[in-house]
Amino acid sequence: MEMLFAAFEVITPWHWLGLALILIGLEMMFGTYDLLWLSAAAFITAAFVVVAPEGFNGWQSHLVVFSLAGVALVVLGRTAFSGLRKAKTDRPNLNQRGKSLVGKHAVAVTDFSAGQGRVKIGDTTWMAVSDESAGILTGTEVKVTDVDGTVLKVAI
Repeated sequence: MEMLFAAFEVITPWHWLGLALILIGLEMMFGTYDLLWLSAAAFITAAFVVVAPEGFNGWQSHLVVFSLAGVALVVLGRTAFSGLRKAKTDRPNLNQRGKSLVGKHAVAVTDFSAGQGRVKIGDTTWMAVSDESAGILTGTEVKVTDVDGTVLKVAI
């Protein structure tokens, strides 16, 4: 046990910087964002080791700083910076053609029987369902309200 404690007595800022770089490398491989915060905690600990007075420069104080910074940054990352995990795009319906049709107008190309029929949007015809109790006749303009797979839900 004494040998283990002796190994901790020689921890320098370079050890903490090395740990930070290893954690950043692992973060790049796994993409969890949690290792990013722990890496930042290791950088903070390295800075602490450099500027700490001699009385606070033992390995115990290093671990306390790393633990406090790590917990604080992970909690902060999970709450205040939770938006980093979500992909932001100006085209949320890209590659989801059906979702991009919601709100558009279509023309019925067949009479709806039992609430089912076909509608045409642009140059494509789609299967469609309707909750309308009165049947939708051919040529009626409808509005797409939702999409279920490749079937459009329409209303008059």
